[in-house]
Amino acid sequence: MGAMIAESGPEKIPLVIEVEEIKDEDRLPVWRKVCFAIGGAPYQMTNTVISFFLSIFLLEVAQIPPLYVSVIVFSGKAWDAVTDPIIGILVSRTNTRFGKLRPWILFSTPFGCATYFFLWFVPDLSDEGKLGYYFVFYCFFQGFLTCLHVPYTSLTMYITGSQKERDSATAYRMVSEAIGVLLASLVQGQIIDKYRIAGDCKDDKATASPLQLENQKLSYIYGSAAMIGIYLFCCLTVFFGTREKQGIVTDNNEGFCSGLKLVLGCKSYVRLSFAFLFISLAIAVVQGNLALFTTHAIGLGDYFSTFMVILLATSILSIPIWQKVLLRFGKKATYATGIIMFIPTLLSQLYINDNIYVYYVILVLAGFSVAVSLLLPWSMLPDVLDEFMLETGQRKDAIFYSFYVFFNKLAAGLALGISQIVLEIGGYQTGECRQPASVALALRLLIVPGPVIFCLVALLFLWMYPINEERRKQIRSLIAEKKKKASVPKRIENSPPPPDEVFLTSASYDTIDEYSTEV
Repeated sequence: MGAMIAESGPEKIPLVIEVEEIKDEDRLPVWRKVCFAIGGAPYQMTNTVISFFLSIFLLEVAQIPPLYVSVIVFSGKAWDAVTDPIIGILVSRTNTRFGKLRPWILFSTPFGCATYFFLWFVPDLSDEGKLGYYFVFYCFFQGFLTCLHVPYTSLTMYITGSQKERDSATAYRMVSEAIGVLLASLVQGQIIDKYRIAGDCKDDKATASPLQLENQKLSYIYGSAAMIGIYLFCCLTVFFGTREKQGIVTDNNEGFCSGLKLVLGCKSYVRLSFAFLFISLAIAVVQGNLALFTTHAIGLGDYFSTFMVILLATSILSIPIWQKVLLRFGKKATYATGIIMFIPTLLSQLYINDNIYVYYVILVLAGFSVAVSLLLPWSMLPDVLDEFMLETGQRKDAIFYSFYVFFNKLAAGLALGISQIVLEIGGYQTGECRQPASVALALRLLIVPGPVIFCLVALLFLWMYPINEERRKQIRSLIAEKKKKASVPKRIENSPPPPDEVFLTSASYDTIDEYSTEV
C-alpha cells in the first residue's frame, strides 16, 4: 500500500484509503436485505394506485366535481405538512425493546390498511358529504402511511454501519419498490379496465348505467382488498426480518424547533429535496393524467393498463443499467442525465396521435427517466446525512427522512390538485364518459409545459447541489477514519504516531482526494 505524505501542521486530519472495508458485524446477508427491501413496496404501491387512479375514481365513479377533488388533495397535503415532521420527531424520541423504528411500522399497519379500504368506498352522500368523507379518509391514510414510511426509510441508517451495505440495501429496496409498483398497476389496472367505460360508452349513452356504475365501484373495492393483503405481508416481513443495530445512530433529542432549524439549515439537503420535489412533481402530473390523456386526447384509453405495464416494466429493467452508470459517472451526473432524458419525452406529447406503436416507444423512454427518480434521490440522501453528521456531530435522520417523505407526497398532491383545476377550466363533465374537445386540449397542456418547467427547475437545484463524486468519497473517507478512531484507544499525549499513519493539514482538507491512493 502506497501513500503520499503532506506537510503536517498544528491541526492534523488522518488520510485514509477511500475504499471502504466492511467489518463482519456490518455485513448484511442477502436475506436480510431482501426482508428490508420488501418493506418499501406498500408506500410505492399505494402511491402508484393513488397517482394513477384516484383522479379517475373520484371523477368517474364517486362522481364529484373536479374542483372538489382539488380541495381534497390540496387540503390533505396541508395536513401532511403538519403530520410528517411531527411523526419524524416522535420517531426520533421512541425507544422500545423492539427498537426505535420497527414498532411504528407494525402498529401503524392495521390503521393504514383500514383507511386505505374506505378511501375507495363510495358512500351514499351528497357532493358536499362526499367531499368531507374523502377528505377525512385521505388525511387519515396519508397520516398512517407517514407512520410507516418515515421509520422505514430511516431504518436504512440503522441496519448497518457500512455505507456500501446501505447502498446495496437501497438498491434491493429500489428493485422491490419497482416490482411493487408494477404489481399494483397490473392488479389494479386489470380489475378496473374490465369495468371502466369512459370514452367507450355503449348504445351511444353519455353516462354509465346503474349496473355499469356499480361494477366500477366493486372493481375498486376488489383492487383495494388486493393491495391491503400485500401491504400486510410486506410490513410483517420487514418487522420480523430486520434488526436495528445499536450504537450506529445517536441523537441528543433536542427540541423540535432547534432540530428543525439544523435540518433546514443544511444546504445540501435543501437543494437535493427541491430537486426531488420538482422531478417528482413532473412525473406525478404525467402519472395522474395518463388515463385521462390516453382516453380523451389520443383515443387509446382501451390500452391504458398496457401502457402502465410498459412504463413501469421499463423502469424496473433499467434500474441495473442506471446502477452501472451511477458507479461509473457518479450519483449527481446520473440523476441529471435521467432528468434531461425526460424533457423530449414530455415535448412529444404535444404531437402524438392515436399511433399506438409510437406511443410504446415514448413510454419506454419515459420509463428510463422514472427509474432515475426511483433510484437516485433515496441513494443520495444518506450522503447528505453523513455530511451533516460530520459538520454538526449530530444525527437527525428521522427529521431528514420525514421532510423527504413530505416532499414526495407534496408532489403527488400538487400534481392532482393542479390537474383538477385545469380540468375544471377545460370544461370536464363529471359522470360523462365522452368529453368535449376542450378537455383534450387541457390534457395536452397539462402533460407538457408544466412538467418541462418542473424538470428545468429540478436541474437548477441539482446543479447547485454540492456533493459531487469527489466530495462523496471525501465524506466516506472521513467517516471511516472517525470510526477507526472510535474503535482504537487514545494514544498517550505527545507520543509519536504509528509509522504507517499519514496526516494531512487542515488546509489540505479540500484536496484530500488528490492524496488518496487506491488499494
